[in-house]
Amino acid sequence: MLKKTLWGVVGISVFAATMAIFLYLNKPAQYYVLLKPWSGFDEAYAPDEPDYASADAWAALPERADKADVVPAGTGLIDNQANADVDVFFIHPTTYYGKAGWNARYDEPGFSLDRLESGVLRYQASVFNGCCRIFAPRYRQATVYAFIGKGDDEHAALDLAYRDILRAFENFIGERNDGRPFIVAGHSQGGLHGSRLLQERIAGTPLADRMVAAYLIGSVLPEDLGVGGIKPCNGPEATGCTVNWNSMNASAPRRGWVDEGTTWINGAYRMIGGASLACVNPLNWLVGSAANASENLGSLPFVDSDEAFPAPRPALTGAACDDGVLLVTIDENEPGFTMGVRSGDYHIYDYNLFYMNMRANLDARVAAFFKAETRP
Repeated sequence: MLKKTLWGVVGISVFAATMAIFLYLNKPAQYYVLLKPWSGFDEAYAPDEPDYASADAWAALPERADKADVVPAGTGLIDNQANADVDVFFIHPTTYYGKAGWNARYDEPGFSLDRLESGVLRYQASVFNGCCRIFAPRYRQATVYAFIGKGDDEHAALDLAYRDILRAFENFIGERNDGRPFIVAGHSQGGLHGSRLLQERIAGTPLADRMVAAYLIGSVLPEDLGVGGIKPCNGPEATGCTVNWNSMNASAPRRGWVDEGTTWINGAYRMIGGASLACVNPLNWLVGSAANASENLGSLPFVDSDEAFPAPRPALTGAACDDGVLLVTIDENEPGFTMGVRSGDYHIYDYNLFYMNMRANLDARVAAFFKAETRP
Protein backbone atom coordinates (compact mmCIF):
# COMPACT_ATOMS: atom_id res chain seq x y z
CA MET A 1 0.00 0.00 0.00
CA LEU A 2 2.80 2.40 0.94
CA LYS A 3 4.57 1.62 -2.33
CA LYS A 4 1.40 2.44 -4.31
CA THR A 5 1.01 5.68 -2.39
CA LEU A 6 4.61 6.67 -3.08
CA TRP A 7 4.24 5.88 -6.77
CA GLY A 8 1.06 7.97 -6.79
CA VAL A 9 2.88 10.92 -5.22
CA VAL A 10 5.74 10.55 -7.72
CA GLY A 11 3.26 10.40 -10.59
CA ILE A 12 1.48 13.56 -9.45
CA SER A 13 4.82 15.34 -8.98
CA VAL A 14 6.02 14.37 -12.45
CA PHE A 15 2.71 15.51 -13.98
CA ALA A 16 2.88 18.82 -12.11
CA ALA A 17 6.48 19.37 -13.18
CA THR A 18 5.64 18.53 -16.79
CA MET A 19 2.71 20.95 -16.77
CA ALA A 20 4.86 23.67 -15.21
CA ILE A 21 7.47 23.26 -17.97
CA PHE A 22 4.75 23.22 -20.64
CA LEU A 23 3.21 26.43 -19.30
CA TYR A 24 6.61 28.10 -18.95
CA LEU A 25 7.40 27.39 -22.61
CA ASN A 26 3.92 28.05 -23.96
CA LYS A 27 2.68 31.64 -23.49
CA PRO A 28 -0.81 31.05 -24.99
CA ALA A 29 -1.35 28.15 -22.58
CA GLN A 30 -0.24 30.36 -19.67
CA TYR A 31 -2.78 33.01 -20.61
CA TYR A 32 -5.52 30.41 -21.05
CA VAL A 33 -4.93 28.85 -17.64
CA LEU A 34 -4.25 32.04 -15.70
CA LEU A 35 -6.52 34.62 -17.36
CA LYS A 36 -9.35 33.05 -19.37
CA PRO A 37 -12.70 33.35 -17.55
CA TRP A 38 -14.14 30.15 -16.17
CA SER A 39 -17.19 30.11 -18.45
CA GLY A 40 -18.39 31.58 -21.74
CA PHE A 41 -19.74 35.10 -22.05
CA ASP A 42 -23.39 35.50 -21.05
CA GLU A 43 -24.75 39.03 -20.74
CA ALA A 44 -27.42 37.79 -18.37
CA TYR A 45 -24.67 37.42 -15.77
CA ALA A 46 -22.99 40.77 -16.48
CA PRO A 47 -22.59 43.17 -13.55
CA ASP A 48 -25.10 46.00 -13.11
CA GLU A 49 -24.61 48.88 -15.52
CA PRO A 50 -23.46 52.28 -14.21
CA ASP A 51 -25.77 55.29 -14.05
CA TYR A 52 -23.78 58.16 -15.56
CA ALA A 53 -26.13 60.74 -14.11
CA SER A 54 -24.52 59.81 -10.77
CA ALA A 55 -21.07 61.07 -9.78
CA ASP A 56 -20.30 57.57 -8.46
CA ALA A 57 -20.10 56.33 -12.05
CA TRP A 58 -17.16 58.64 -12.78
CA ALA A 59 -13.57 58.03 -11.70
CA ALA A 60 -12.68 61.70 -12.25
CA LEU A 61 -14.79 64.84 -12.46
CA PRO A 62 -13.53 68.43 -12.57
CA GLU A 63 -15.67 69.66 -9.67
CA ARG A 64 -14.43 66.90 -7.35
CA ALA A 65 -11.05 66.26 -5.75
CA ASP A 66 -9.55 63.04 -7.17
CA LYS A 67 -6.21 61.58 -8.18
CA ALA A 68 -6.34 63.10 -11.67
CA ASP A 69 -5.63 66.46 -9.99
CA VAL A 70 -1.95 65.81 -9.23
CA VAL A 71 0.99 67.58 -10.90
CA PRO A 72 4.66 66.51 -11.00
CA ALA A 73 6.90 67.76 -8.22
CA GLY A 74 9.29 70.63 -8.89
CA THR A 75 7.71 71.75 -12.17
CA GLY A 76 5.62 74.73 -11.13
CA LEU A 77 2.65 73.23 -12.98
CA ILE A 78 -0.85 73.60 -11.57
CA ASP A 79 -4.15 71.79 -11.82
CA ASN A 80 -5.92 74.25 -14.12
CA GLN A 81 -9.26 72.50 -14.54
CA ALA A 82 -11.21 75.35 -12.97
CA ASN A 83 -10.03 77.72 -15.72
CA ALA A 84 -9.76 75.35 -18.70
CA ASP A 85 -11.71 76.09 -21.89
CA VAL A 86 -11.60 72.48 -23.16
CA ASP A 87 -12.84 69.17 -21.75
CA VAL A 88 -11.31 65.72 -22.05
CA PHE A 89 -13.33 62.52 -22.13
CA PHE A 90 -10.76 60.04 -20.80
CA ILE A 91 -11.30 56.26 -21.12
CA HIS A 92 -9.13 54.23 -18.79
CA PRO A 93 -7.21 51.08 -19.80
CA THR A 94 -7.68 47.54 -18.53
CA THR A 95 -7.20 47.18 -14.79
CA TYR A 96 -9.21 43.95 -14.41
CA TYR A 97 -7.44 40.58 -14.76
CA GLY A 98 -10.10 38.40 -13.17
CA LYS A 99 -11.45 35.01 -14.27
CA ALA A 100 -14.80 35.27 -12.49
CA GLY A 101 -16.44 37.04 -15.42
CA TRP A 102 -15.75 38.58 -18.81
CA ASN A 103 -16.50 42.09 -17.56
CA ALA A 104 -15.67 43.79 -14.29
CA ARG A 105 -18.07 45.66 -12.09
CA TYR A 106 -17.85 49.35 -12.92
CA ASP A 107 -16.87 49.86 -9.27
CA GLU A 108 -14.66 46.76 -9.12
CA PRO A 109 -12.86 46.79 -5.73
CA GLY A 110 -9.40 45.70 -4.73
CA PHE A 111 -6.41 45.61 -7.07
CA SER A 112 -8.44 46.84 -10.04
CA LEU A 113 -9.60 49.95 -8.17
CA ASP A 114 -6.13 50.70 -6.79
CA ARG A 115 -4.55 50.37 -10.22
CA LEU A 116 -7.17 52.70 -11.69
CA GLU A 117 -6.91 55.42 -9.07
CA SER A 118 -3.27 55.26 -7.94
CA GLY A 119 -1.90 54.30 -11.34
CA VAL A 120 -4.08 55.40 -14.24
CA LEU A 121 -5.58 58.60 -12.84
CA ARG A 122 -2.25 59.82 -11.48
CA TYR A 123 0.04 58.89 -14.37
CA GLN A 124 -2.30 59.18 -17.35
CA ALA A 125 -5.44 61.24 -16.77
CA SER A 126 -3.54 63.92 -14.83
CA VAL A 127 -1.58 64.88 -17.95
CA PHE A 128 -4.73 66.67 -19.12
CA ASN A 129 -5.34 68.79 -16.02
CA GLY A 130 -3.43 71.76 -17.41
CA CYS A 131 -5.44 72.08 -20.63
CA CYS A 132 -8.77 70.54 -19.79
CA ARG A 133 -11.50 69.60 -17.38
CA ILE A 134 -11.22 65.84 -16.89
CA PHE A 135 -14.22 63.52 -17.22
CA ALA A 136 -13.25 59.86 -16.77
CA PRO A 137 -16.11 57.32 -16.65
CA ARG A 138 -16.01 54.08 -14.76
CA TYR A 139 -17.27 51.24 -16.94
CA ARG A 140 -17.68 47.48 -17.08
CA GLN A 141 -14.30 46.96 -18.71
CA ALA A 142 -13.54 43.70 -20.48
CA THR A 143 -11.08 41.41 -18.73
CA VAL A 144 -7.55 41.42 -20.12
CA TYR A 145 -8.11 38.02 -21.78
CA ALA A 146 -10.49 39.73 -24.23
CA PHE A 147 -7.35 40.98 -25.99
CA ILE A 148 -5.63 37.59 -26.00
CA GLY A 149 -8.38 35.39 -27.39
CA LYS A 150 -10.00 36.41 -30.69
CA GLY A 151 -13.41 34.74 -30.58
CA ASP A 152 -17.06 35.66 -30.02
CA ASP A 153 -16.77 35.73 -26.22
CA GLU A 154 -13.92 38.21 -26.34
CA HIS A 155 -15.70 40.48 -28.81
CA ALA A 156 -18.95 40.33 -26.82
CA ALA A 157 -17.12 41.44 -23.67
CA LEU A 158 -15.53 44.34 -25.54
CA ASP A 159 -18.89 45.31 -27.01
CA LEU A 160 -20.54 45.41 -23.58
CA ALA A 161 -17.72 47.62 -22.29
CA TYR A 162 -18.07 49.93 -25.30
CA ARG A 163 -21.81 50.32 -24.78
CA ASP A 164 -21.06 51.72 -21.31
CA ILE A 165 -18.57 54.15 -22.84
CA LEU A 166 -21.13 55.25 -25.42
CA ARG A 167 -23.71 55.92 -22.70
CA ALA A 168 -21.10 57.82 -20.67
CA PHE A 169 -20.21 59.92 -23.71
CA GLU A 170 -23.87 60.75 -24.34
CA ASN A 171 -24.15 61.92 -20.72
CA PHE A 172 -20.92 63.90 -21.09
CA ILE A 173 -22.07 65.64 -24.27
CA GLY A 174 -25.67 66.15 -23.18
CA GLU A 175 -25.27 67.08 -19.52
CA ARG A 176 -21.69 68.04 -18.69
CA ASN A 177 -19.81 69.50 -21.66
CA ASP A 178 -22.00 72.57 -22.35
CA GLY A 179 -21.02 72.70 -26.02
CA ARG A 180 -17.29 73.24 -25.36
CA PRO A 181 -14.42 71.89 -27.46
CA PHE A 182 -13.26 68.49 -26.26
CA ILE A 183 -10.55 65.86 -26.54
CA VAL A 184 -11.18 62.12 -26.61
CA ALA A 185 -8.38 60.26 -24.86
CA GLY A 186 -7.57 56.81 -23.56
CA HIS A 187 -5.00 54.10 -23.27
CA SER A 188 -5.00 50.46 -24.38
CA GLN A 189 -8.58 49.17 -23.97
CA GLY A 190 -9.61 52.79 -23.51
CA GLY A 191 -7.98 53.67 -26.83
CA LEU A 192 -9.89 50.87 -28.58
CA HIS A 193 -13.21 52.13 -27.23
CA GLY A 194 -12.21 55.68 -28.13
CA SER A 195 -11.48 54.62 -31.70
CA ARG A 196 -14.90 53.01 -32.07
CA LEU A 197 -16.53 56.08 -30.50
CA LEU A 198 -14.69 58.28 -32.97
CA GLN A 199 -15.79 56.19 -35.94
CA GLU A 200 -19.42 55.64 -34.90
CA ARG A 201 -20.42 58.74 -32.94
CA ILE A 202 -18.13 61.65 -33.84
CA ALA A 203 -16.75 61.42 -37.39
CA GLY A 204 -19.02 63.05 -39.94
CA THR A 205 -21.17 64.79 -37.30
CA PRO A 206 -21.10 68.35 -35.89
CA LEU A 207 -19.17 66.95 -32.91
CA ALA A 208 -16.14 66.51 -35.17
CA ASP A 209 -15.87 70.30 -35.45
CA ARG A 210 -15.56 70.54 -31.67
CA MET A 211 -12.99 67.75 -31.27
CA VAL A 212 -9.49 69.14 -30.77
CA ALA A 213 -7.89 65.70 -31.24
CA ALA A 214 -8.17 62.07 -30.15
CA TYR A 215 -5.23 60.79 -28.07
CA LEU A 216 -5.85 57.03 -28.42
CA ILE A 217 -2.49 55.93 -27.09
CA GLY A 218 -1.29 52.36 -26.66
CA SER A 219 -4.00 51.00 -28.95
CA VAL A 220 -4.03 49.09 -32.22
CA LEU A 221 -5.10 52.11 -34.25
CA PRO A 222 -4.95 51.91 -38.06
CA GLU A 223 -3.56 54.92 -39.90
CA ASP A 224 -6.67 55.00 -42.06
CA LEU A 225 -9.91 54.65 -40.13
CA GLY A 226 -11.91 55.03 -43.31
CA VAL A 227 -14.34 57.57 -41.83
CA GLY A 228 -14.67 61.34 -41.97
CA GLY A 229 -11.20 61.90 -43.38
CA ILE A 230 -9.73 61.55 -39.87
CA LYS A 231 -6.01 60.81 -40.04
CA PRO A 232 -3.05 60.74 -37.62
CA CYS A 233 -1.90 64.19 -36.42
CA ASN A 234 1.17 65.17 -38.45
CA GLY A 235 2.47 68.13 -36.50
CA PRO A 236 2.19 69.56 -32.97
CA GLU A 237 -0.64 71.93 -33.90
CA ALA A 238 -2.71 69.67 -36.16
CA THR A 239 -6.31 69.30 -34.98
CA GLY A 240 -9.27 67.03 -35.65
CA CYS A 241 -6.88 64.09 -35.92
CA THR A 242 -5.61 61.07 -33.97
CA VAL A 243 -2.51 60.48 -31.85
CA ASN A 244 -1.17 57.01 -31.08
CA TRP A 245 2.07 55.24 -30.27
CA ASN A 246 3.08 51.89 -28.78
CA SER A 247 6.36 51.95 -26.84
CA MET A 248 8.87 49.10 -26.94
CA ASN A 249 12.57 48.47 -27.37
CA ALA A 250 14.12 47.10 -30.54
CA SER A 251 14.18 43.50 -29.29
CA ALA A 252 10.50 43.34 -28.26
CA PRO A 253 8.19 41.05 -30.26
CA ARG A 254 5.80 43.06 -32.44
CA ARG A 255 3.39 40.45 -33.74
CA GLY A 256 0.82 41.14 -31.04
CA TRP A 257 0.63 44.75 -32.20
CA VAL A 258 1.17 44.82 -35.96
CA ASP A 259 -0.50 41.52 -36.93
CA GLU A 260 -2.68 40.11 -34.14
CA GLY A 261 -3.76 43.21 -32.22
CA THR A 262 -7.51 43.75 -31.83
CA THR A 263 -8.94 46.85 -33.49
CA TRP A 264 -12.34 48.19 -34.54
CA ILE A 265 -12.60 48.90 -38.25
CA ASN A 266 -15.37 48.71 -40.84
CA GLY A 267 -17.97 48.05 -38.17
CA ALA A 268 -16.40 45.02 -36.48
CA TYR A 269 -13.71 43.85 -34.08
CA ARG A 270 -10.91 42.19 -35.99
CA MET A 271 -7.16 41.66 -35.96
CA ILE A 272 -5.28 44.46 -37.65
CA GLY A 273 -3.66 41.85 -39.91
CA GLY A 274 -0.70 43.88 -41.16
CA ALA A 275 -2.62 47.08 -41.98
CA SER A 276 -0.56 50.22 -41.35
CA LEU A 277 -0.49 51.05 -37.64
CA ALA A 278 -0.57 54.73 -36.68
CA CYS A 279 2.58 56.07 -34.98
CA VAL A 280 2.92 59.72 -34.02
CA ASN A 281 6.23 60.47 -32.33
CA PRO A 282 5.50 62.19 -28.98
CA LEU A 283 8.82 64.06 -29.02
CA ASN A 284 8.14 66.03 -32.22
CA TRP A 285 4.52 65.07 -33.00
CA LEU A 286 5.30 63.98 -36.57
CA VAL A 287 4.03 60.78 -38.16
CA GLY A 288 6.64 58.05 -38.62
CA SER A 289 9.53 60.18 -37.35
CA ALA A 290 12.50 59.91 -34.99
CA ALA A 291 13.79 62.25 -32.26
CA ASN A 292 16.70 62.28 -29.82
CA ALA A 293 16.47 61.99 -26.04
CA SER A 294 17.39 65.68 -25.77
CA GLU A 295 13.86 66.44 -27.02
CA ASN A 296 12.31 64.56 -24.08
CA LEU A 297 11.09 67.15 -21.54
CA GLY A 298 10.57 64.60 -18.79
CA SER A 299 9.41 61.08 -17.97
CA LEU A 300 7.59 60.06 -14.80
CA PRO A 301 8.77 56.98 -12.85
CA PHE A 302 6.26 54.86 -11.00
CA VAL A 303 6.42 55.26 -7.22
CA ASP A 304 4.41 53.60 -4.47
CA SER A 305 0.86 54.90 -4.15
CA ASP A 306 1.58 56.31 -0.68
CA GLU A 307 4.55 58.35 -1.96
CA ALA A 308 4.38 61.91 -3.28
CA PHE A 309 3.87 62.30 -7.02
CA PRO A 310 7.39 62.26 -8.50
CA ALA A 311 9.45 64.82 -10.39
CA PRO A 312 10.03 64.20 -14.12
CA ARG A 313 13.35 62.92 -15.47
CA PRO A 314 14.37 64.83 -18.61
CA ALA A 315 16.10 63.16 -21.57
CA LEU A 316 15.39 59.62 -20.35
CA THR A 317 14.81 58.23 -23.84
CA GLY A 318 14.57 59.19 -27.46
CA ALA A 319 11.87 57.76 -29.70
CA ALA A 320 11.64 56.49 -33.25
CA CYS A 321 8.60 55.24 -35.16
CA ASP A 322 9.44 51.99 -36.91
CA ASP A 323 6.83 50.13 -38.94
CA GLY A 324 4.00 51.38 -36.73
CA VAL A 325 5.62 50.92 -33.30
CA LEU A 326 7.62 53.41 -31.25
CA LEU A 327 11.14 52.31 -30.35
CA VAL A 328 12.57 53.60 -27.08
CA THR A 329 16.00 53.16 -25.49
CA ILE A 330 15.82 52.72 -21.72
CA ASP A 331 18.20 50.92 -19.44
CA GLU A 332 16.39 47.74 -18.42
CA ASN A 333 17.28 48.48 -14.79
CA GLU A 334 16.18 52.13 -14.80
CA PRO A 335 14.53 52.75 -11.40
CA GLY A 336 10.81 53.40 -11.68
CA PHE A 337 10.59 51.95 -15.20
CA THR A 338 10.90 48.20 -14.68
CA MET A 339 7.54 47.10 -13.22
CA GLY A 340 5.32 45.45 -15.79
CA VAL A 341 7.83 45.48 -18.65
CA ARG A 342 7.42 42.25 -20.62
CA SER A 343 10.04 41.22 -23.19
CA GLY A 344 10.96 44.84 -23.85
CA ASP A 345 7.37 46.08 -24.25
CA TYR A 346 6.85 49.36 -22.38
CA HIS A 347 3.09 49.43 -22.92
CA ILE A 348 2.14 50.55 -19.41
CA TYR A 349 4.67 53.42 -19.69
CA ASP A 350 3.24 54.94 -22.89
CA TYR A 351 2.14 58.04 -20.97
CA ASN A 352 4.90 58.05 -18.33
CA LEU A 353 7.77 58.18 -20.81
CA PHE A 354 6.50 61.30 -22.55
CA TYR A 355 4.46 62.93 -19.80
CA MET A 356 5.96 66.42 -19.97
CA ASN A 357 5.96 66.48 -23.78
CA MET A 358 2.29 65.56 -23.69
CA ARG A 359 1.45 68.44 -21.35
CA ALA A 360 3.32 70.90 -23.56
CA ASN A 361 1.69 69.55 -26.70
CA LEU A 362 -1.80 69.69 -25.26
CA ASP A 363 -1.33 73.40 -24.57
CA ALA A 364 -0.03 73.97 -28.09
CA ARG A 365 -2.73 71.92 -29.82
CA VAL A 366 -5.55 73.56 -27.85
CA ALA A 367 -4.14 77.01 -28.66
CA ALA A 368 -3.97 76.09 -32.35
CA PHE A 369 -7.58 74.89 -32.24
CA PHE A 370 -8.82 78.22 -30.88
CA LYS A 371 -6.62 80.17 -33.29
CA ALA A 372 -8.11 78.28 -36.24
CA GLU A 373 -11.60 79.02 -34.93
CA THR A 374 -10.98 82.78 -35.12
CA ARG A 375 -9.64 82.80 -38.67
CA PRO A 376 -11.94 84.46 -41.25
